Amino acid sequence: MGFLDFGFIDLTDILLSAYLLYLLYVKMKNTAAMNILAGILIVYVLWMVVKALDMSLLYTIMDRVASVGVLALVIVFQQEIRKFLLDMGNAKTFKKLFSLERIFQKVIKKSTEELNIPEIVTACTQFAKDYTGALMVFPNHSDLSSVIATGEKLDCAITARLLGSLFFKNSPLHDGAVIIEQGKICAAKCILPLTENPNVPANIGTRHRSAIGMSEVSDSLVVVVSEERGEISYCEYGSICQDVTPAQLADKLKERFAVTEDRTVVSKRNIIVKMMNYLKS
Repeated sequence: MGFLDFGFIDLTDILLSAYLLYLLYVKMKNTAAMNILAGILIVYVLWMVVKALDMSLLYTIMDRVASVGVLALVIVFQQEIRKFLLDMGNAKTFKKLFSLERIFQKVIKKSTEELNIPEIVTACTQFAKDYTGALMVFPNHSDLSSVIATGEKLDCAITARLLGSLFFKNSPLHDGAVIIEQGKICAAKCILPLTENPNVPANIGTRHRSAIGMSEVSDSLVVVVSEERGEISYCEYGSICQDVTPAQLADKLKERFAVTEDRTVVSKRNIIVKMMNYLKS
């Protein structure tokens, strides 16, 4: 194929391939799976070198190993493949991928997305003062229905007293994470995935590892309060920021979730919402 034969289909093929590789990198960044992929790449390069140097014995051995490579990859990446297929089979996830809301998600803001940030900060401050362990998940666009299903579903307004009751050590719902979505407490006692990142500091416990793990597999901001040290921390995109002040926590919540819309954005939102309602009717 010459340069003049390069067309729109070829460009689309390249862009889609690049996008899929980028998604694969984002999903596996800072996880054990990334180290496994790096090891596979090194073995593949070594295999090519052995083939080029015509080292017949070593090449035969590596070729036999590669013949069962697909099966080995399925076994090694069993959890990742299972999670990917579950996400793709989720009707809500599929709807998000092909919805106008996703296309215009930077413009459209749901009014229920606003958080009661002062109440959250007040609760976390009290937790740190009393050395009460807490774990709160604030998703942005990720679908956490599978995580919510592991806990007890709620539909409550956010107040410091209610959060204090949920994380009280004798409460039946204190063990696990609270999911706060669209400005409400929607679930408690939820089980979060643990991080597999080997570079996580050794001095942090299961609660913090769960917070990091949740931030790795979603776009959530996860707030965690240490029961041992009385410190407030938050995790996002697989990274943890430890021992933050209440003011710093408030700033981070405002940065991620506060709605600041001018009239132009509101006008655009109204136009898009009207168009969507028209198409659905």
